[in-house]
Amino acid sequence: MRINKRLDKAMYDFICTFEYSANFPPTIDFDQIEYGKELEKCVEDNFDYTIEKYGTHPPKNLGRPDVILD
Repeated sequence: MRINKRLDKAMYDFICTFEYSANFPPTIDFDQIEYGKELEKCVEDNFDYTIEKYGTHPPKNLGRPDVILD
């Protein structure tokens, strides 16, 4: 499966913003366009929604986030 251009750019922007890579959805045939939109939203909001949704673990050396949800 090839990665579409929108997802490729969204992944690049995500990595540049958060300095780590987000986990992928658990199924191999996930909707790339929808996942790309989710990554774009993370970058726009400057908040990693993939932590809760896909179990992304940011590197420990990054410290605590600026925004903490309670």
